[in-house]
Amino acid sequence: MATWFEKKELRRFRRIDMNLKLFVTPSDPINDLEIFALGIDYFPKTVSSKIAKNRSNLLSWIEHIQEQKEILEPVFHEVIGSAELLGESLKMLSEGRNPILDDQIAEKIHKNLKVIGSISSLEEHAPRTFNYFYEVERKLTHYFRLLLISLHKSSEKDFHGFSIKRTQFKIDEMTAKFTQEAFQKIPLIQSIYYMNQLVANYCEIFEEMNLDYYLRDNPNECSLERVNVSEGGLSLHDCKRYIPGLPLQAYIHMPNHSRVMQVKTILARSESNFRVGQELNAFYFEFPDPQDQKVLELEIVQAQIDRAMEVFTACDIKLGSRQ
Repeated sequence: MATWFEKKELRRFRRIDMNLKLFVTPSDPINDLEIFALGIDYFPKTVSSKIAKNRSNLLSWIEHIQEQKEILEPVFHEVIGSAELLGESLKMLSEGRNPILDDQIAEKIHKNLKVIGSISSLEEHAPRTFNYFYEVERKLTHYFRLLLISLHKSSEKDFHGFSIKRTQFKIDEMTAKFTQEAFQKIPLIQSIYYMNQLVANYCEIFEEMNLDYYLRDNPNECSLERVNVSEGGLSLHDCKRYIPGLPLQAYIHMPNHSRVMQVKTILARSESNFRVGQELNAFYFEFPDPQDQKVLELEIVQAQIDRAMEVFTACDIKLGSRQ
């Protein structure tokens, strides 16, 4: 069976995949710059790679548009610029820099609160295409408004995060079918599809950042994760990367226990897993409470027993079907 190695004494620990509620956050965040930040990398290689790929695909398909290209192309580029402005603002935030203290960026953000570029001009010249751009506009302006509210309500000592509520956007439903083979070679449709994918990349980063800020005050609301866990540490795939050397705090809620464990944690290693398109973050535990460690040990043993019983049951069923 696979094992973890505890950093100092190199003790071997059995590990197993488990579903548990988990939230890992820096215990020593950035609070001495322009705005409160966690010091987490929200633009690791896997995320940057997705953004670059979607941007490249979008530009490539725009070049193949034939009808009304002179009208549509400038608007596509305005949406790209707006999405990248959101990304630039989020990048600054993650580093403790406040975008609204930069006059040029602040002006651009305010321009994107209600409208994106000249999307409205398409309503007359390309009404059917306008519907898609209009829904993308609604999505982007929604996140710009949330961003501005957070910036105005935050300081260098605290960041205003919103409660967990995933917003459903019509553009996501409208473009879902564009992955079907029938639409694969239509330049305008593929351009619209990759435009929404690019916008989604930056919106998802906002969602992840906001979630991390919100859960610092509400760790009980973290969701179930599939985690590879042992008595000495854990690892999981995520869309962000933790910074080496940054002290961390892990909130762990086992399914059969009401109490949330708070465990000092150290980043063991991070690596980009392009096969699954996420970052692998592995952590070591530093247990200050022996009761917490005992609870974790018992839960791991129980999970191993449950897993063994599942295997035995599956084997019995298979053997029974052969008789």
